Amino acid sequence: MAETRKGRLPEPLSIGARVRWQEREWEVVAWQGPQVTLVPQNGDEAETPQAVSYRWLVSGEDFAVLGTGHAPASGAAILHRWEGQEGREEEAALWQARMAEIDTGLAPGRHEHERGFGPETTLAQRCAAMSARLAADGIRCSAHTLADKRRKWKAAGENPVVLLPGPRDRRPGGFTDPRCLAAMQEVVTQRAHESDVTIDLVREEVEDLLRSRYGDEFDGPAAAATLMPSRSTFYLRMKESGLADVLASPTRARAALASSPSLPHGGREIVLRPGQVTQVDTTPLRILARGDDGRPISTEMTMLIDVANHSACALMITPSRARDTESKQPGQATRAIDLTLMLAQAFAPWPVMPGWDPLSAAATSSLPFGALRAADKRFTEATAARPVIRPELIVYDQGSPYVSEHFTEVCDRLRIARRPARKRTPTDKPLVEHFFTTLAHRFSQYVQHGWQGRSHKKRGRGIERMPLYTIAELQQMAQEWVALEYQQTPDAGLRDPFRPGIVLSPNDMYAVQVARSGYRAVPLSPAQNRFFLLSRWVTPGKGGFMIDYRTYQPAAQDTGHYREVLLRGGSKLPGAGDKWECRFNPYRPEQVWLYDHTAGTWVTCDFRLRHLLNDPWTADMWQEHAEQHRATGGSEQDEEAIALSLAQRNRRRRSRRPPPKRTGPQPPFQGLDLETEQPASDPYAGLEAFDLSTLRPYQALPISPLAPPPAPVSPALPAGTDGADGRPGSGQVPHPLAALFSYDGDGSPPDASTTGTPAVPYEVVEAELLDDLGPDGDDGDEDDHDVWEV
Repeated sequence: MAETRKGRLPEPLSIGARVRWQEREWEVVAWQGPQVTLVPQNGDEAETPQAVSYRWLVSGEDFAVLGTGHAPASGAAILHRWEGQEGREEEAALWQARMAEIDTGLAPGRHEHERGFGPETTLAQRCAAMSARLAADGIRCSAHTLADKRRKWKAAGENPVVLLPGPRDRRPGGFTDPRCLAAMQEVVTQRAHESDVTIDLVREEVEDLLRSRYGDEFDGPAAAATLMPSRSTFYLRMKESGLADVLASPTRARAALASSPSLPHGGREIVLRPGQVTQVDTTPLRILARGDDGRPISTEMTMLIDVANHSACALMITPSRARDTESKQPGQATRAIDLTLMLAQAFAPWPVMPGWDPLSAAATSSLPFGALRAADKRFTEATAARPVIRPELIVYDQGSPYVSEHFTEVCDRLRIARRPARKRTPTDKPLVEHFFTTLAHRFSQYVQHGWQGRSHKKRGRGIERMPLYTIAELQQMAQEWVALEYQQTPDAGLRDPFRPGIVLSPNDMYAVQVARSGYRAVPLSPAQNRFFLLSRWVTPGKGGFMIDYRTYQPAAQDTGHYREVLLRGGSKLPGAGDKWECRFNPYRPEQVWLYDHTAGTWVTCDFRLRHLLNDPWTADMWQEHAEQHRATGGSEQDEEAIALSLAQRNRRRRSRRPPPKRTGPQPPFQGLDLETEQPASDPYAGLEAFDLSTLRPYQALPISPLAPPPAPVSPALPAGTDGADGRPGSGQVPHPLAALFSYDGDGSPPDASTTGTPAVPYEVVEAELLDDLGPDGDDGDEDDHDVWEV
């Protein structure tokens, strides 16, 4: 028998099961540790139960389970099949023993029944006896409650977890009216930016607020007590909710806490694909740069970051200068045109600039370069390791550039939704706020020339005298840092749900997400890029049109199109009248584009005095020289004088001695490059290769009427084209380019050979130079020394 039982597991055993052991039937009434308590089933109640070892029981020759109980037991593991109750094993074991004694009448490990738990007692009597015993120990538990516990215990497979009293789900605020709790929170939030107050004053303001909103409920004292708790209860609720600690905090801490929103607004929202939610913000960069005038100037950075994979979609660095009240020089900061140029940067790959690290290329990064290159032809070996992400939703603050009409128009044209963050609530866009801290720690401090430090106390000495970088150089340095370090550094907040133990970088996370959501290239043509520029409604005329007192005239290739616009009269658009839409870039104002909405095309127009300005210039520089010209008594409408003054600016700077360590040309800040010009087409594209071995030299024509006529040669033209020759059979062949010059500009009629009419035969006139000298040795004619005789 024992040999047949070696290869199989023992039968499942549980409390209440009937077993056969030592040729008798038993019932399992208790199980504590390795000891199993058995009660004989022969009907003899006088026989005492026996406690045997579990191993001794199941190893018997005639052991068999005749009937299982309600739930299986697994020895001492019954007390460890629960979670969240660590440290309460002794309490669970105690309740397990109590329930077993109520169920069987015999306590585990005991051989005699306690008083009130004998075999003759019923279940209700045993519950009453256990309730009396617990009351003697100071535990209040009625017999009805014990009966309910036993039912739950049996239904859960005699698991003691259900016997432990769970944590009480206390309502926040107890029985206080929720409207009162909301009013308390509102009053404390309103007081966040003011001086500290006491709880008594807060209670008075809460009562006034409730009376103003729910005055009808304050008619009776009972209703007022229901809505407004007593003074002691109000103090208790203030302490329980933590509002009392908020009032005791400093003003700055109270203001920061009040600006923190409650989740999920502005916090953790479910984002599954790239570009689904993006965040944008502008902050001081704390890096001094070299301005257009060669002087140090502060900088600002605008950043667009993707929430799904924390990738830097686009960034832009702009100069920042406060308005000078003495010189009345206008201030300078990030404008709407800067935001739109940055937004256009997110739709195209970044190129790897000369001098960048080779590891900053997309081909050497963790991006799926092969798949991206197959889907988008703009990805080449010279593309930076930064993904192209089309934003679907932008979370922005309520600064003036973000709520401008131009930025709103561009977002609507690109079908980008916008969601404003709350005022003075930086936690509504936490990723971009944290990026600026990362930028200061991992990029800005390594820019040795110009880094100002985190505060004035930690600023280095002599920063203004350093050879500072220009804005364009800082822009390229920041883009290289993003592609080389930021996009390829693991971020603890990026985890793949299928590999939660691996920390991913922004490029790794993008590779995971783009494999699920896919990639669709959205290339923008130069004509579409022009809608990113500023809009101005102008009235075109015969002499052109004006923008900021600068006259623009159509380019040579668009003169006919411009004439068609003039013939149509006004644009006939609602609210526009005779004006037409024009787009221009204030950083490159030498060229603008007039939009023809009837055909959906553009008319390129150039500045009338563009030939005078050889150096780069901007609209800000033009305005600066216009104000200087007006200060000297001139008019800002005198564009010739302003253009000459602007042209001489760089000449004067190049002629004078440059400052030390600041040599070389000084290009002005012209924002980000935007492709707005159609690429020039190759005129030789599509032509077949020409065999140079078939090229023969052409015979030169005579240059003097005295030269002998050339020898007759075979005609170069096919048969039947002798009419185009000047003289049939004369041997003179017309020049191959003669047909292109039908009019030589001297007022003479076109040559007959080029007009297709038969030419009058001509003959070579032979001339002889004669020396007709007078008898005195002088010439016969005082005026004409050389006489041609025909």
